[in-house]
Amino acid sequence: MLTRALIAMLQRDVHDHVKWPIQLEEFLSLVEAAGLEVIETVLQTRMQKHGGYLFGRGKVAEIAGLVELEDIEVVAVYNVLTSMQKFKLQRKFNVPVLDRYEVVLQVFEQEARDRVSQLQLELATLQKSYPYVKVTESERLLRERPARRGGRGPGEYAYHAQLRGLRKRIAKVTAELVRHREEHQRRMRKRRELGVPMVCLVGCYNAGKTSLFNVLTGADKEVSARPFTTLASKWSMAGNTELFFVDTIGFALDLDPELISAFQLNLDDMRGADIVLLVVDSSDNMQLLQMKMQSSLEILQETGINESRIIVVLNKADIIETEQAEAVIDFIGNTHGLPTVLVSAETESNLDELTKCIQKVFDGVGAIAESTLRE
Repeated sequence: MLTRALIAMLQRDVHDHVKWPIQLEEFLSLVEAAGLEVIETVLQTRMQKHGGYLFGRGKVAEIAGLVELEDIEVVAVYNVLTSMQKFKLQRKFNVPVLDRYEVVLQVFEQEARDRVSQLQLELATLQKSYPYVKVTESERLLRERPARRGGRGPGEYAYHAQLRGLRKRIAKVTAELVRHREEHQRRMRKRRELGVPMVCLVGCYNAGKTSLFNVLTGADKEVSARPFTTLASKWSMAGNTELFFVDTIGFALDLDPELISAFQLNLDDMRGADIVLLVVDSSDNMQLLQMKMQSSLEILQETGINESRIIVVLNKADIIETEQAEAVIDFIGNTHGLPTVLVSAETESNLDELTKCIQKVFDGVGAIAESTLRE
């Protein structure tokens, strides 16, 4: 039986009547992928966040009433919460509260099958939970202190021991990831010694990255409608071209930069690529497509990817009309000025044109600097 969930969102742009429904719909998909059943949805439009609760007190009371009335078991908040906000909301609702960061972590947890993915997921979870533990335990100690006449009680010793334990675990996971990362970079350098251009596929989940990776390389990697099925990068050399392809972790709208930063091995694949293919679902409506493009480009920019190495690949050409394809290509050209190729992984159409575009861009920018692999 699925866990009954309520979705809550604070929308701060009072003039926005277009983006927030798309953001909320995308979040609903993530919540369902995390194994939750959405029973109620609550939206508040408010220009300023409430410092203590994120939402205004009246909206908090409304949500608390719905939690009790509808037997809600989890409240999932679209926005990223501070540790204090999460603590206060849980105290008001008497059920667990997850923000967007934590919902994505739950989805990741279902897909993390290899050791490196599990370590990166654990590090992201520890980094998120550490400040929350500090808040909850310090609040508990504050309530206990009036009953003590001085000195440290057993609760305070336990509090500091718990924090030390978390810091030690973070250090241990980080150290193991450093070893994996060094080995990963060593393998990347050996591939680079072959003199074969490296091409990395990126983009929001469900854009068809893995399907495209399969047809370009002849691989048979799992393809699924579930988000984030690719946590561990997949490498393969194309059978009929002198190119190395790598399929890596998917993006999502408003993905927290701190969450992405925990997956350094995936970021190394992006940084170390000579060419980055930004795969876009061309069948998305124009507003959603624009938002996904912008979100993906921001992540690539924060990762240190130069736009001169980016090619936009419009996938799923087999299910859109010519007019829609032309409109999307014009938008990308006028807005971002990036080379764009329309393909279909399903019908394997226009892949030769994509290969030519990769070679043309590579001839213009050359191989990535070796120092990039040691950042």
